[in-house]
Amino acid sequence: MASLHPSRGGKGTTSRRGRGSTISRGPRTELMSTGTEMLEQFLAKPQLVVVEQPKERGMRFRYECEGRSAGSILGASSTEVNKTLPAIELQGPTEGITRVSVTVSLVTKDLPYRPHPHCLVGKDCTDGICVIHFNPQSSRRHVFSNLGIQCIRRKEVEASLQKRREINIDPFSTGNTKGAEDLDLNTVRLCFQCELQREDGERVHLAPVLSNPIYDKKATTTSELKINRLNVVRGPCTGKTEIYMLCDKVQKDDIEIIFSLGKWQAKAEFAQTDVHRQIAIVFKSPPFEEQDITEEKEVDVFLRRLSDRMESEPVKFTYLPYNSDPYEVNRKRKIKKDVVFTDRCSVTAPGMVAQPGTSQQFDQFPLPQPLPSADPIIIPPQEDQAPYPCEDNFQEDYCPSLSPEDMNTILSSISYVLEQNPNSDFSNALGQLIAETDSNSNFAVEGTDAQNFNHMGVNTAPMNFTFYNDVQFNNMVTNQSLHAELDGSGFQPQELETLSLTQVKTESENDHI
Repeated sequence: MASLHPSRGGKGTTSRRGRGSTISRGPRTELMSTGTEMLEQFLAKPQLVVVEQPKERGMRFRYECEGRSAGSILGASSTEVNKTLPAIELQGPTEGITRVSVTVSLVTKDLPYRPHPHCLVGKDCTDGICVIHFNPQSSRRHVFSNLGIQCIRRKEVEASLQKRREINIDPFSTGNTKGAEDLDLNTVRLCFQCELQREDGERVHLAPVLSNPIYDKKATTTSELKINRLNVVRGPCTGKTEIYMLCDKVQKDDIEIIFSLGKWQAKAEFAQTDVHRQIAIVFKSPPFEEQDITEEKEVDVFLRRLSDRMESEPVKFTYLPYNSDPYEVNRKRKIKKDVVFTDRCSVTAPGMVAQPGTSQQFDQFPLPQPLPSADPIIIPPQEDQAPYPCEDNFQEDYCPSLSPEDMNTILSSISYVLEQNPNSDFSNALGQLIAETDSNSNFAVEGTDAQNFNHMGVNTAPMNFTFYNDVQFNNMVTNQSLHAELDGSGFQPQELETLSLTQVKTESENDHI
């Protein structure tokens, strides 16, 4: 019994292991071989790849009635200097393939990709589609050098779609699932259908390949956004700066203006009525995220379309501090620099250059006018000086002056005395007085001096006594009276001191009271 148990156990174990190993190994080997063959077959099948995508924006769809070329679709990497074109390439093994045929048509942007009514025009294009052929043994790539898009009027959409159905152009077998009124006529895609022809005559159809969307340049809903100009590029950080923007055509209900710096973004304030003819927008800048900035902050301003989140290239705007000088240091410095003396000083020091006068005019103080004088006065020279003329200018003194009537009376008396006795002591005294007078004094008579005064004849012209003051006239009259009394009474010169002098009555302040 004991021996049977091990044998059963041993036989059972051996048989189970043998049967298990045989069963498990056979099917796994067959599955692995089948999967490898399928992968090899899949990898051995060529694939069509779009190596240069068409440029999404900048292409204008033109109508047939415009009578001009629809232009060429440019490549996505095209620049102003280097122009590129859309291109496709057949990748993978090409042994046994003698010919490649590619049919290019237009389909809608969104799923399901239905045939689009717009047409392709250009080289190798017929009935709105383009068909090209090339030998992969000589070249695997093909470049579409002259391929344009011609748009169809909305009323012609159904007729254009019917032509596509007649020539069996429906890459994704969508059928007539939607009406023509639901089609987006401003956006299309290129669809490439590739057919391979082998040496044995077998034809192999590859899966359709789609390009990136192409947007109509003239359509405001899909066109490229662009800011042309801002009339104001600086404003306070508090916002509310009114700005005028010139831009390409936009939809007033599908556009917004964004101010951005790093992670911060804010929308400008404007209404649909602030959009003028789709090319100008009047808006107000939003407040900056920080109101206590002390230096200028430069931010980006760009347009954003709400429908497709399309954004324009940004332009710069600078936020200014609300109070860049809280302690008014710069203002005080500016005030010090701006302070200048605009009024001319009334006293000029010797050698000081007078500053030019200001534009402000001040009224002059009234000055007393001098009495008219016909001839200039010659001031008697001092020692070692030559005589020089002096203008007859009025000089104010503070001595009481004679009235014109008293002055005429005195002058008449003096003239009468001179006519009666020109060689008298009075004439001598008057000449001595002139000689002793200071050169700067107004007591100067034209054409007279101490030497020739006594030689004046009776017919000499009257002297100019307008510049004699009262004191001088008092002395002259007193001396004349004394000499006249001495000549008549026989008094000696020693007794002159005992005589009482006669004063000439002059006009004083008491006379006016």
